[in-house]
Amino acid sequence: MGSSDYERDVMPYFAGLVSFFRLPEIGFDNITEGMAVVAGVPIDNGIYGGRVGARFGPRAIRESSLFSRAGFELAPDTLRIDLDSDVGTKLKENLNMGDLGDFNIYPNDLMKTTESVIHGMSEVSKRGGFPAVMGGDHYVAYPSFEGYAKGFAERKENARLGFIHIDAHTDFWDSHALGGKYHHGTMVRRISENPMVDYKNLAWVGLNSPVTLDQYELKRNHDLKMTTAQNVREKGITQIMTEAMETASDGVDAVYVSIDIDVIDAHESTGTGSPEFHGVTTNEFFEAMDMLAGFDMLGAFDLCEVAPEWDPSGQTVRIATSGMLKVLAPWLIDNVDPDELLTQS
Repeated sequence: MGSSDYERDVMPYFAGLVSFFRLPEIGFDNITEGMAVVAGVPIDNGIYGGRVGARFGPRAIRESSLFSRAGFELAPDTLRIDLDSDVGTKLKENLNMGDLGDFNIYPNDLMKTTESVIHGMSEVSKRGGFPAVMGGDHYVAYPSFEGYAKGFAERKENARLGFIHIDAHTDFWDSHALGGKYHHGTMVRRISENPMVDYKNLAWVGLNSPVTLDQYELKRNHDLKMTTAQNVREKGITQIMTEAMETASDGVDAVYVSIDIDVIDAHESTGTGSPEFHGVTTNEFFEAMDMLAGFDMLGAFDLCEVAPEWDPSGQTVRIATSGMLKVLAPWLIDNVDPDELLTQS
């Protein structure tokens, strides 16, 4: 058979193969130092009593990201200009990024999934990749962090890590009757037990739910940096995030950030398993994500608890996708001065 002269053209967001932002599919051997690596953990068997559905989050976020990619590809020279800032954003010609796909999961065996994610994340981390993980329920943060720490330790002796938790809930339970010690409400406690982390480098942002007495005692005894949605309203998200970054990065080599979409007020972000009212606004959430993109100590992040079936409008997925794209902006876009382009034309 002869070769075809059919040429692929720009595709609308609802067509073509699905990967995050149409990134190329990669394997572990393709990961190089400084590469952003997107991976999914589509589980919700870490939920002990809330609404399930977060297992569909990674696929939904990937599909939603195609809409944003098409916005750049359809613009002349992939350039778009923000009218508020007069700053142009242009898609990078050579994206140092890839979509690793989903880590192996075992829906009826949480511990086997845990081992798989730890192994997969350690492979990304030890190669110097920047992991961007899509949950799944928020239990995902525990094996994701553990794997990141394990890989980081192979690269640097006596390494230290910080941890920022952006969530309506502390997820700092030690254990309880329904879920035991390993579920989406205990993973920060499990992370705090990692020898590479100190209490002084833990920070919470946007809390909007009561805590247990033992959690309150730990907060008092160790002066834990737990800031609430009310603190955000009083001080502003810029100050709160700055303080969280200062806490988490003090004396460490890198900071891992975990994000639960339920940190946003339930009126705006309904597609999640444990929605809470009176949370932070979508605008505040986006400002926080913009700040993370400029945080040099950021070593990895995850975004969890997007459950598309609970929000038929698709708004929650779009918010989550936009948040991820903001954090990943340094790998995706170049800023351009439109006045210089007009002068050249």
